[in-house]
Amino acid sequence: MESIEDHKSSSSSRGSGSGMEVDIAFPSKPQSTKMGKPLTLFSNFYKFNCKTGGRDVLFEYQVKTSPVLTCHSNEEKNKLRSIVRKMHDKLEAMFENHVYWEGFIYSFEKIDESEMLSEVEIEEDGVPYLVSIELHNNLTFDDPKVARFFRAFINQLIKKSKLRLTRGGKHFDPTGYAELDGVNMYRAYFNTMKCIDGTIYLNLNPSVKFFQQETVLKTIRELGSETSVKEALTGRSVMTLYNNRVYKIDEVDFDKTPNHTFFCDMHNKNKEMTFADYINDNYKMKISVTKQPMLRHHNIRTNQEIYLIPEFCVLTGITEQQKGVNFKEIKNDMFANAHTKSEQTKCFFKTIKSDKSYKEMTERWKIDIEESAFKTKAYKCNFGTIIGNNKKTYDLKNMTRDFSREFNGPLKASKIKGWAILYGKFSAREHETFMKGLKQTVTTDFEYQCNKPLEVMVKGDDRRVNSWTDTIASLCEENQLDIIVCIAPGRKGSSPIYEGLKYYLQTECPIPSQVILSETIKKNFKSLRNIMKNVMIQICAKLGHIPWGYKSLPLMDRPTMVIGMDVCHRVGRSKKSVLGFVASLDKYVGRYYSASVSQGAKQEIAFSIEKLFQEAINNFISENGIGPERIIVYRDAVSEGQSEATLRTEIPQLSKAIQNLVDVGSLKAEPKILFLLANKRIEQRFFTQDRGKFFNPERGLVIDEGVTRPDRFEFYMISHAGPTGLQSPIRYEVIYSTWDTLDPKDLYDLTNILCYGFFNLQGAVKIPGPIMYAHTLCNQISKICMKQDIVADTPEAFNSKLYYI
Repeated sequence: MESIEDHKSSSSSRGSGSGMEVDIAFPSKPQSTKMGKPLTLFSNFYKFNCKTGGRDVLFEYQVKTSPVLTCHSNEEKNKLRSIVRKMHDKLEAMFENHVYWEGFIYSFEKIDESEMLSEVEIEEDGVPYLVSIELHNNLTFDDPKVARFFRAFINQLIKKSKLRLTRGGKHFDPTGYAELDGVNMYRAYFNTMKCIDGTIYLNLNPSVKFFQQETVLKTIRELGSETSVKEALTGRSVMTLYNNRVYKIDEVDFDKTPNHTFFCDMHNKNKEMTFADYINDNYKMKISVTKQPMLRHHNIRTNQEIYLIPEFCVLTGITEQQKGVNFKEIKNDMFANAHTKSEQTKCFFKTIKSDKSYKEMTERWKIDIEESAFKTKAYKCNFGTIIGNNKKTYDLKNMTRDFSREFNGPLKASKIKGWAILYGKFSAREHETFMKGLKQTVTTDFEYQCNKPLEVMVKGDDRRVNSWTDTIASLCEENQLDIIVCIAPGRKGSSPIYEGLKYYLQTECPIPSQVILSETIKKNFKSLRNIMKNVMIQICAKLGHIPWGYKSLPLMDRPTMVIGMDVCHRVGRSKKSVLGFVASLDKYVGRYYSASVSQGAKQEIAFSIEKLFQEAINNFISENGIGPERIIVYRDAVSEGQSEATLRTEIPQLSKAIQNLVDVGSLKAEPKILFLLANKRIEQRFFTQDRGKFFNPERGLVIDEGVTRPDRFEFYMISHAGPTGLQSPIRYEVIYSTWDTLDPKDLYDLTNILCYGFFNLQGAVKIPGPIMYAHTLCNQISKICMKQDIVADTPEAFNSKLYYI
């Protein structure tokens, strides 16, 4: 007899109880009449075979206590788990096999009511509880709750095979690793459970995990001061060298050392002992330095404080410098293609099946896992046609890497009348190179009508933000400028003025700007023409012009507005979240209304966007003289459990904004609405097979069956072909639709084509352009406000300009 207990919780996102929440049903997926011929793809889904003698029902039993304990808090959750452990013998007599998960017991056995445990007295933490076990539900295999059982089952197999859990739910294999220069690389695996149409699958995504070779103690010595140590290490993850467990550092405690004592109630000690003695007694490791701080980890599940000795810990992760030094050794595993992924998957199954407990557990439970990848179908999307200068067109299906050579001018642009190029005295050579390249670009590579720019050297030290802001303020007083170009000192990620300069140009002196770093010009001389062309494309977009557009987009034969939304967290000193919001204003989906709004810390669901929806529609009316007849919203999502909260909270705000405009006569009728969630943080992968070997799939594929939920309107899309590794698809879910006659194929084609509309890249990106702009907007605000006390809002002057790309 066996029981399995899993300590990881599973919960879905819910709203905060705001009055804006409304119950709305999820739409079902309509049938398509024009999908075309399917292709065969393989997925990283591995089927659970359940040979339970026809018992395809999992019985859910509830553990009830008096006084009542719930799993709403960690304290009560821990008490209830402890009570169940104390009932182990009684539960084994009751069930042949069972799983406990947060107040419920799962088993394939149906127990007669007469055999149920009733009012068994168990003492926990000095309080007597009367415990009863009652049948709560019969779960068929299409119920999402069944995934809890299989998750507990696979986690127990993984635990017995000695794989270790890291933060974020990833397991790594501590028994085999590659020793590199300064860092060790371990095989790692991320797994989730998927319940699809009555079948349970293991969704397995192999990867790698890095651990530093130097101990944390050496890192502390190199950092020096206590302040530097705390800033550098707090929040980082470490692995202990004696048992390969991973912990998060919540505090570096300089008031404690390894010679401090604690009461040890583990390993039959039951006595006061020092941290150093505890490690020596149990793991035969002696400290060499007594005067070292302790690393404190707070275990949320047990509410315990765990102290770690820096000398016996190493940091997780790999530095950029180590990536460069070890690139040849890590590239195949870190940027694994389809074939490498399949080989890594074989290692996973070999690891868990080589342990004798695997055979014992699978035979006892009559459950096994297939090692062959699950087959599914994919369909090709249409790529559409883009338009550039002089109405020149280009069919995207012919694109190989990008379409940078296909156009030599913007689709729509006005002459740049007033602009200025600023540079510091230490960037005079880079400024000269820039000006030569600019002349060639605007006359040949990307023809752009513009007056000769002002060339201004910044007064004073160009490594100080004040020198730049003073020069810009003086320049703007004397000249009418459309845009300012700054050749700033430094390189990417380490410019001394970038954040401060962008903050000033967004808030105090609202003018579109383009900042290019001097090191970019200096180190990329051979590719300067491409850089200059990209600079002019970005300038074009920042001025509200259109570098390129689309011809005859699906679903947009009537006036249509496409909206993109994304949220960025931990912005500024207040650690608030910022929602980026963009909405297209033209038929080319090339001009946008942009806005942002700050909200509570770590708040993903938006409660204050009714105004943004309303202003976007008003801007569309002002631009086109008519309101949108269709609105398509692409909303970036964090997790699959976010659908319900978004549906109940954000959709009503869009509906209210529309109704407000209908009431005042701005809109003659309510537009048709499509609201999609786009989830890019997923573990699903797809690949093709030829002659027994797996390969990366081609771009422009959609998967809408086999691995999708039949009761939801969801699909996966591979819109781009990555240069390295295996492409990560995007999971889309339509959570709201008022369209009566929608063929899903049109939506798939539109979504695929919109991935070619991000003006920072002349090619395809993973997600539609509107989401990329929303993400770039809130990410830019995050960067420029990182050291500010307030979160900058979007200036009105920039509402119709992509100033942030």
